[in-house]
Amino acid sequence: MRVVALMLRPWDPRDAGQLRPPLDDPAVRRSTSPLPPHAWIASQTAEGRHAFAVLRDGAIAGHVVLKRPRPGQWEVGYWTAAHARRQGVAGWAVEQITGWAFARFAMASIALIHDVDNLASCAVARHCGYLLDAELPPHPSYPQPGHRHVRHRA
Repeated sequence: MRVVALMLRPWDPRDAGQLRPPLDDPAVRRSTSPLPPHAWIASQTAEGRHAFAVLRDGAIAGHVVLKRPRPGQWEVGYWTAAHARRQGVAGWAVEQITGWAFARFAMASIALIHDVDNLASCAVARHCGYLLDAELPPHPSYPQPGHRHVRHRA
């Protein structure tokens, strides 16, 4: 049996060379800004965001971010590279950032928002203890109807 090593680390401008395939993936493009890799990395390291590359055996397998869209509100977001989907990478990354966030910041809860038709994100949310809180109408940040899942501090 092969052991797969997953880890999180902050994004680095040197990651840009590995980002083109994931950022060109239609599934990733649905939930992220259409920017060139260097600009995308800069956008993820903006103030109020805590963004991490998800690495599997040293290669980029995904992305996870903790952000504050408004004061007092926290959200987690993520994407998984096509080669790493349906392998537990997203659930692992969401669990890691959730535990880190509750340990590091004084927050009562974290939200996870996704398009209503994204069944995989619904499954990740449930797996990570994020309960369905609301169905959301289309919104400028989320042009499709969505689900808002919430996980409360234990």
